[in-house]
Amino acid sequence: METLFVLVLYMNGIAKEYMAYWEDPVTKEWVEMGLPGCLAMKRTLKRQGWHDTDGGRYACEKRTVETRIDWEGKKVIARIIDGG
Repeated sequence: METLFVLVLYMNGIAKEYMAYWEDPVTKEWVEMGLPGCLAMKRTLKRQGWHDTDGGRYACEKRTVETRIDWEGKKVIARIIDGG
């Protein structure tokens, strides 16, 4: 279990997608986003046309999560543990 800043996509109030790691645009390494990276990703989504609605929204939240290694050998979130 880890506590991380997570970018969460809520659809009708339910967390459907979430991420806390990304490929750093400068170093090209797979790293934890942290709050600055989370907010940067959210801004990028808005610039690409995403708009929060009653049915869907993105949020940067500090959450307790369980992580795992995916098929590419990258650390990803397996599930969110706390209720937020």
